[in-house]
Amino acid sequence: MNKILFFFCNLIAVIGICILFITNILDEVFPMMGRIAFQAAMAGSYSRSDYIVNFTVINLFAILLILVGILAGYKIYKKGDILSK
Repeated sequence: MNKILFFFCNLIAVIGICILFITNILDEVFPMMGRIAFQAAMAGSYSRSDYIVNFTVINLFAILLILVGILAGYKIYKKGDILSK
């Protein structure tokens, strides 16, 4: 049972890391896509700040997932280590 819980704790941490990677990629790509769309439409004026998305809450949730996964995994690992002795 501890191996399954340990796996899921690590999975939670990896999901948090993936969320951080994806939001960082989107943070870089959205302004580029906005510039391409602006050039295609040829209307108005382009401002990079119009295409920046606020990922603060999502990043905080991802960091929380990473911390919970690591701490729970560590506790499960130590509990299993004590039981195996």
